[in-house]
Amino acid sequence: MKKTLKTIYIFLIIVVIYMLQLFVINNHTLFGTKPNLILISVIVVSLWFGLYTGGIFSFLIGILTDILFGNTYGIFTIAYTITGMTIGFLNYNYRKENKLSLVYVTLIAVIIFEAIQYIAYTVVTGSYSSIFYLIKQMFMSSVLNIIIVYVIYELIYKIAKSVDDESNMYEIKRRY
Repeated sequence: MKKTLKTIYIFLIIVVIYMLQLFVINNHTLFGTKPNLILISVIVVSLWFGLYTGGIFSFLIGILTDILFGNTYGIFTIAYTITGMTIGFLNYNYRKENKLSLVYVTLIAVIIFEAIQYIAYTVVTGSYSSIFYLIKQMFMSSVLNIIIVYVIYELIYKIAKSVDDESNMYEIKRRY
C-alpha cells in the first residue's frame, strides 16, 4: 500500500510539474533563464527514492520531454537520465534533513544537465555558443532552481512523511 501511494503521488507531481512548466513558466524568463521544474522533479525523486527509481523516472521524464517539446534527438532523455542517475547515486550519502547538501546536489545536477545539453547540441548541430554563455546559464539556472527546489522538496518530504505515518498507523491497528 505504501509503495502504491508513493507511486500515485509521484504521478500527480509529474502532471502538476508539466502543467506548470508548459503553461506558466514556459512563457516567462528571469534574467534570460527559465526555471526548470522538470529538472527539479528529477533531483527530488532521485534524492528521495535512490539510483534505480531515480534513473527510471529520469529516463521516462526525458522521453516525455523530448516528445512534448519536439526534440527528436533525445537530448533531454540523455541529459535527464544521466543527471537523475548521478543524483540517485548521491542518495546513499545524502541526509534528507540537511538543507545545505540540497544546495550542493542542486548545483551538481544543474551543472551536469547544462553541460550535457551544451555538448549534445554542439555535436548534433555542429555549431557552438560561447563558453561564457554556458557558465552564465549554469549560474542563473542554479540560483533559480535552488530556490524552487526547496519548496518542492519540502512538499514531497511532507507527503512522504504523512504516507509513512499513515502506513505505520495502519500496521499498528492491524497488529492489534
